[in-house]
Amino acid sequence: MARNRGQSGPIETRLISLFASLFFSIPTAVFVWLWVNLELAVYWDGFLSSRYLISCILVFAVLALLLPKLFPSILGGVWRGIAKVWHWWGW
Repeated sequence: MARNRGQSGPIETRLISLFASLFFSIPTAVFVWLWVNLELAVYWDGFLSSRYLISCILVFAVLALLLPKLFPSILGGVWRGIAKVWHWWGW
């Protein structure tokens, strides 16, 4: 019993944290996908299919399920990276 207390909890807790994290990760994935598609359309006359969007959402979901305590830091790092690129471009 003592070993289980040190772990992150039962599967129900992980699933609840997964659904809570999807509230933030889906808009992040959509934003990144739209931003990349905008840049590709303007400069290289191309685009990414919606498979890349679904793949990005699935990767975020797997990361949130496997690393529930680290996932907020990962998502924060993505947003800090977006902010740095925007600042670098002068927006």
